[in-house]
Amino acid sequence: MKIAKCVAIFIMFLYLFGCATDQSVHKESEKVIIQVPSSEKSDRLMEQLRALEQSISNLQSEVASLEFRLKNIYVRPPLTTYKLPQEVSLCGEIIPLKDRNVWENLDREFLVALNNEAQILLWMKRARRYFPHIEKRLKEMGLPDDLKYVTITESSLRPEVVSSSGAAGIWQFIPSTGQEYGMRRNRAFDERFDFFKATEGALAYLKCLYEEFRSWTLSMAAYNAGENRIRKEIELQRTRDYFYLDLPLETERYVYKIAVAKIILSDPARYGFSLEEREFYDPLQVERIQIELARPLPIIEVARATGFFYKTIKEMNLHLSEENIPPGIHFLNLPPGTSGQFLDFFSNWKRKLGNK
Repeated sequence: MKIAKCVAIFIMFLYLFGCATDQSVHKESEKVIIQVPSSEKSDRLMEQLRALEQSISNLQSEVASLEFRLKNIYVRPPLTTYKLPQEVSLCGEIIPLKDRNVWENLDREFLVALNNEAQILLWMKRARRYFPHIEKRLKEMGLPDDLKYVTITESSLRPEVVSSSGAAGIWQFIPSTGQEYGMRRNRAFDERFDFFKATEGALAYLKCLYEEFRSWTLSMAAYNAGENRIRKEIELQRTRDYFYLDLPLETERYVYKIAVAKIILSDPARYGFSLEEREFYDPLQVERIQIELARPLPIIEVARATGFFYKTIKEMNLHLSEENIPPGIHFLNLPPGTSGQFLDFFSNWKRKLGNK
């Protein structure tokens, strides 16, 4: 379509150029006589020529832009292009891929994951936001870095998600286990949605599971199915090898999914996924303070004190489920650089309440 348009304009250009130089050439006694058009006609034709030149210039720019876009169009190869690594480990434990059943299970999860391009891109984007804090705490606690991939299988790093069984937050704690590991919950707040507190609880829980089972794959299975179920199946089936235990289907697939998340996110470009730096989500940055309240504190007052929208404060504090922060001791996440001004407000607010 663009080429046809260029050709048509070029033909018009030749025609008008011929009009502009319309000459009656007469050979009389070896002399050439040129009839020059009137000034008015010449000016009009020159104006048309300039307009055509501008049109041609614009078309050339469009063609150059299309050529650039065509060169940069990336078509991801078919799934059959991508193969599992020959060796895969998780928290230092080798997955026995020489066993064809184990290989088949991992291959299935690998292909299912690769087929969901949007989901993997979201993993990549969200990992830039949440992994740095998890990696830091894993290192400080002396735990394997691979444990961060549990969050991918649990929640795809969605901090607000609630499962059909009532598990909540990035680490997907059920209420009883959340309470056991320090996450309070009532009508006004649910600390399973507090990313920082839930991360502390999850890592403590995984560490506790490892101290009992002495295997990270079994510990991850117990994180999913519960330690009582894993104890029961180990005793019944007389094996402590996760890959050879008969478990609920979700738990049988669980560790494989974590391994696939590690495979892909460790080298996404190898599997056809790449993002420009500006496409990643911003890392999670908050100033975290602890406050003690004798009376409810409206969250809108926190927003006003920090100079941010109510929505921003609520999204930073998903564990606060109502419009007010209830009486008691609470952690509060604030936008970077605002804790000082909030504490000034908070001090004045408490003083005013005390004078009433």
